[in-house]
Amino acid sequence: MKYYHVDVFTDKPYSGNGLTVFNDTHKLEKSLMQTITKEMRQFESIFLSKIYSNTFRAFIFTMEEELGFAGHPVIGAAAVIHDLYSKEKDQNTWTIQLNAKSVVVKTVRYDSYYSAQMNQGKAEFGTILTKEQEQDFLSYLNLSNEDKFATLPFQVVTTGLPYLILPIDKKALSKVKVIVPDLANKLEQINAKFFYVLDVENIQGRTWDNFGLVEDIATGSAAGPVGAYLVKNNLANLDEQIILKQGDFLERPSKIKIVVSSKKNEMDEVFVEGDVYKIAVGELLK
Repeated sequence: MKYYHVDVFTDKPYSGNGLTVFNDTHKLEKSLMQTITKEMRQFESIFLSKIYSNTFRAFIFTMEEELGFAGHPVIGAAAVIHDLYSKEKDQNTWTIQLNAKSVVVKTVRYDSYYSAQMNQGKAEFGTILTKEQEQDFLSYLNLSNEDKFATLPFQVVTTGLPYLILPIDKKALSKVKVIVPDLANKLEQINAKFFYVLDVENIQGRTWDNFGLVEDIATGSAAGPVGAYLVKNNLANLDEQIILKQGDFLERPSKIKIVVSSKKNEMDEVFVEGDVYKIAVGELLK
């Protein structure tokens, strides 16, 4: 079985967020998908099966677990699908069915890379932390109350995966690290799955797995919530492109493009776009 290694949220090789994409995987058990993902040691791997025409079923795994939804695997997979099934076309549209929902992705072919834009749907706004909870979560991430940005709220936002958005001062972004062993449980108590620390002034973010062991290079599932959060708090405009930076601290600079569309002058769907560069093709032998 062939697999495809791509870098996502970049138009240059050896930058952005790496991903392994496996095609025609309908015969694979999920336990094997998890094992293969651990072998590849990317932040995530995605496993595809063609259903019909431009529709594919996908399963996404990190090295620790299966995810119902994720951003950079969907964008990377759509570019690979275009490369495999529609290379003669400059543009195409795909439907990728996930555990959590189906996502429509538009792809564009350029000379040396692809671009893919996914519709993450409408953002949902959840828990707003109390002042006491804010101080708790700042402490969990090696931060203090002085590192918080102005009076912006710490809030859970989701377009498929619920993220706690923490707006902080730009000088504090380099200090962030997970220093508690049970962060996943603490996030679950506020109905969040992961966290995203946001330098509001530079629109730059960081996030890790909940053990604090692996920092993510570029997080598409967080980008939609970040865009919606910025618009809700009057830090960005409807229907205008937002550029979210991530990965600089890992020397893998990435750019995620976000547009929060409007309907009757109110927030509607969130679109997340990224470039995808194909790095390698391999073959799984066992």
